[in-house]
Amino acid sequence: MAIKKVVRNRKTLILGLILLGVLAAGTGGYILISRVSFIDALYMTVISITTVGFREVIPLTPTGKIFTIALIVVGLGIVLYFFQTIVEDTLEGRIRKILGRRKMEKNMARMRDHVVVAGFGRMGEIVCRELSEAGVDFLIIENSPQRYAMAEENNYPVLNANATDEGALQAGGIEKARVFISLLSDDADNILSVITAREINPALLIIARALDAANEKKMVRAGASRVVSPYELTSHRIVRMVAKPNIVDFFDVLLSARNVALSLEELLIREQSDLNGRAIREAGFRERFKAIIVAVRREQEMIFNPSPDLVIKTGDILILIGERESLKSLD
Repeated sequence: MAIKKVVRNRKTLILGLILLGVLAAGTGGYILISRVSFIDALYMTVISITTVGFREVIPLTPTGKIFTIALIVVGLGIVLYFFQTIVEDTLEGRIRKILGRRKMEKNMARMRDHVVVAGFGRMGEIVCRELSEAGVDFLIIENSPQRYAMAEENNYPVLNANATDEGALQAGGIEKARVFISLLSDDADNILSVITAREINPALLIIARALDAANEKKMVRAGASRVVSPYELTSHRIVRMVAKPNIVDFFDVLLSARNVALSLEELLIREQSDLNGRAIREAGFRERFKAIIVAVRREQEMIFNPSPDLVIKTGDILILIGERESLKSLD
């Protein structure tokens, strides 16, 4: 789509330059042939190539008449083609936007277990790009017309609404979503959106941004499952890069790189899973999936380097490291 847009813009630019060339050639021709002023020559050129039929301001010699005929034949075709291109691009753009919007609305209506992102600011833009690259279904709720237009330009599913409003969250399918990310520009708005989302979907995983670290506890009390303080996270990361740069690089590559064979994944054990009730040594992760369990999250406890005799239970979340392709079979 972006390539087609560039091609259309280039075509319009070239036609515009050709039209300017015809205007310049016609004006220069009348000045040389009829010895008239620039404005009279430009006027004659314009009324000739547009065939508007206004009166001639200069007497035409036989040479001038032949020149005018040639100018009309060449210039009229270029003028018509130029304006036809502009009209086609305008109509095509509007039709494409209408059809694209309808398709997007149908896709949004079918969404389930998706991520709802409130706010398409600088952080929201980065989060959505990462979600898109990871193949995660998401929907944006953005109140600003400018940021809404930017999201549309990226072909992201987006609603132009206030994420603190219950109706907007319901329109975004919050009751069917699995994650809600609140990245609004004001902590008070983030708290309100968290409260509203939690009331609609009590089982929702809610991640909220706190611009002021003092508001983190308030967001948790409001219903946030996780609270992110960008300044604090950045400070911690800088310190870790100073103290343990190789470990930071290792996890960056492991979690972000697409061309690395190893991957760090998590697996939720459901009641119907064949791993339920089996000890880690019996599950045979290394033999079956070329993976090892580095941690088990059981309710609020994180068990690091679990014993091979640990029995896996329903609700456990296994943190695994192994070959990316092998881990896909665990989904």
